[in-house]
Amino acid sequence: MLLFSFFIFIFGVILICGRSIHLVTIFLGIEFSALGIFSVVGSLSAYNRLFVLLVIICIRVSEAAIILSLMVIITRMYGNDRCLNLMTDKS
Repeated sequence: MLLFSFFIFIFGVILICGRSIHLVTIFLGIEFSALGIFSVVGSLSAYNRLFVLLVIICIRVSEAAIILSLMVIITRMYGNDRCLNLMTDKS
């Protein structure tokens, strides 16, 4: 289980560092990395630190909500979610 968790984390880092054109792939990489960290913490602490796992889950849920709201705002403002369009000023 621990090896699988590290694999998920590394896959998320590769998605973030890779050549990402859309913001969705970057945010998906962030979610994979957070899932890998959560799995590592969950497998190492087992049932001794249930409170820590609940706090991490709450942080992940709030992170996902913020990312989703940012995606909606960016898509409404720029028309798409390409990273290249965010670099130019349209004012």
